[in-house]
Amino acid sequence: MAMEQREPPRDDAARAMRGPRPIGKTALAAAIMAALLLGVVGGAAAGYYMGLSLAPPGDRGPTAGEVTFTLRAKLTGYEGIGGTIDGVRNPTLQVNLGDTVTIIIVGGERLQHDLRVEGYNVKTDYVQNVDERAQVTFVADTVGTFAYFCTVPGHRQAGMEGRLIVGSGQGGNGTLPPPGPAQPVDVGYIARSPTDLPPPLQRNNTTTVHIYMEAREVIAEIEPGTTFMYWTFNGTVPGPFFRVRVNDTVVVHFRNDASSMMTHSVDFHAVTGPGGGAVSTQTAPGGNSSFRFKALNPGLFVYHCASPHIPSHIAMGMYGLILVEPEGGLPPVDHEFYVMQGELYTRWPVHTEGHQEFDGEKMVAEEPTYVVFNGRYQALTGNWSLRANVNETVRIFFGVGGPNLISSFHVIGEIFDRVYLMGDVVSPPQQSVQTTLIAPGGAAIVDFKVQVPGTFILVDHALTRAIDKGALGILVVAGSSNPEVYQGTRSEGGGH
Repeated sequence: MAMEQREPPRDDAARAMRGPRPIGKTALAAAIMAALLLGVVGGAAAGYYMGLSLAPPGDRGPTAGEVTFTLRAKLTGYEGIGGTIDGVRNPTLQVNLGDTVTIIIVGGERLQHDLRVEGYNVKTDYVQNVDERAQVTFVADTVGTFAYFCTVPGHRQAGMEGRLIVGSGQGGNGTLPPPGPAQPVDVGYIARSPTDLPPPLQRNNTTTVHIYMEAREVIAEIEPGTTFMYWTFNGTVPGPFFRVRVNDTVVVHFRNDASSMMTHSVDFHAVTGPGGGAVSTQTAPGGNSSFRFKALNPGLFVYHCASPHIPSHIAMGMYGLILVEPEGGLPPVDHEFYVMQGELYTRWPVHTEGHQEFDGEKMVAEEPTYVVFNGRYQALTGNWSLRANVNETVRIFFGVGGPNLISSFHVIGEIFDRVYLMGDVVSPPQQSVQTTLIAPGGAAIVDFKVQVPGTFILVDHALTRAIDKGALGILVVAGSSNPEVYQGTRSEGGGH
């Protein structure tokens, strides 16, 4: 008998579309002759075809000219087209102060690319197809050395970065401009509900289980007034919680939404096989793939996207958990919750309103702007809080998508009665644990009984992450007080 774990139909609300050096007189004469032979007039056109500046050396000021560079955009780097930069990977572009600079990018593959000049804070539109073109024009009015790079998450880290030298090249990269306005959202609340997970299987036989996954790139709020482009499994962070039994055969059906700009895949840590399934699921936009595996080892396992650049895909929200139940299952509890910690690397600080952009340099430096539960700043609070009643038992399946930070998971005002360390459901659990460490790409299960009413706070106990960056949730416990366990008193008057 085959069992299916399907997602409910997705919301089809409108979704935003993402849519040289100075040269000598002999070379100058040759460049001008080339321009004339091509039937064009003036230094700008010659510069376009030759890929270099035609103005005399030095800082030009009022005599500044026009220069155009053309670069073919590939994930392996920008490749110069024409002139002295022809065939050069990530060529250094050298201009004089006051030049009007045009940079043209030409798509070199069916992947999304653009080009931003840091410091000048200008960028091209995106190209997505081979030979598609986009360009940016600006005046080089600040002396210095400035990075140019692709802003698509992970592409700068993959090698799409070069230098623009203006004048002497001495100077910095300028100041950060304000973000653009918040964008229309595709998903009303990016965080997956902590109660959105299937119940215990309650079966002793093995079977074939079909699971369905779709990579979706969506705009959603990190916090009120601040939007971000997330990459997701099935439209939320984390992706679906899957539940199978040890020795089940699992068939993974993977689809990449046609509106995606990136290739996506999935790597299950529960899989014994190449790439955890990622080798079989590298899927272009609009494509489908599948693979099957036998769940040989019981435990709680992370899954994540494993397409280049892997850390960037994870940092954008592509992770989740799969539980492989042991024979006989886990001890029963009254409530089960699904929580994952991850990091968001953005260009502007926490609480900056507008549209946040991914910052790959911060990711490489392991300096996240936000550290979050279920993908959003303080996502598991208010209407999305965890809820239980006095004398009930609670189980939290807790995972860390990362990509970089270890979590010190703690519930303020509670002690974990049982902790299944590192997702191990075979060994006896640890007992009476205050805080447990969960590695990036790792998971744990914590069980505890709630004995008094109140508000209990879930945190990463590296507390600046909780208080300042968002890794904070709420467990609300209702019911009668128990003075034998806890009785509070109020201070009357006084103070410091």
